Amino acid sequence: MRRHAVVGHLRRVIGRLLPVTSIPNASAPRSGAGARLVNLVVDPVAAFRGIANDPSWKLAFLAAVGIRFGSLFIFYRPAVTPIKVLGGLLFQVLTVVPTVLVSSLIVWFAARARRINVPWATVFSILTHVYVAFTLATVAFASVAGALLTESADVDLRNPPFTNLTSLVGGTDSELVPTLAGEMDVRSAYVLVLLWLGLRGAAPDAPRSAIARALLTIAVVRVVGVTVVSLLR
Repeated sequence: MRRHAVVGHLRRVIGRLLPVTSIPNASAPRSGAGARLVNLVVDPVAAFRGIANDPSWKLAFLAAVGIRFGSLFIFYRPAVTPIKVLGGLLFQVLTVVPTVLVSSLIVWFAARARRINVPWATVFSILTHVYVAFTLATVAFASVAGALLTESADVDLRNPPFTNLTSLVGGTDSELVPTLAGEMDVRSAYVLVLLWLGLRGAAPDAPRSAIARALLTIAVVRVVGVTVVSLLR
């Protein structure tokens, strides 16, 4: 009995020292949909706080489509007609939906394989917000590249300069090497950090080693996937 009393006292002390986000219950503080989007930039830890209790994704999805659609007009300045606007919006929706769905499936399976109990709805919400952050980072890098490079330089909005190692292996004859160099991208590291925060926020009791192994699995699946696609071209 005495030993159980000591253990109980230690649990109470640790519970007071740990932040409230480590307690996965309904009383955990939640971020509203708008605040969560803002916190993606200013406070990523807070962005995923309580996401398991409120896995909203609709506003983030609209933000992703809006950012992608708006950036095309800002960078490429196409002629604007009602049909082009509707077609452009539809194209963005058809681009974002499968990307987020497939990414969510990979993360969900990787988490389940490492016994990290995160519901599908929560994983989908995490990936939708991560996609928004990735899109913002891409636009930011493209904007910096456009400001630093000459006007004649062509800035690829999907893979802007200064983000990966592709430029260092431009002289090789192999198509696989530039593809793998392109995966060494600062945005990929940013995505892994956000996924870590998202899974930690959704499953605070999960061991950190399990989350790290899940992220490693995700990275391996990504590299294997792009390698296979590159070899099949």
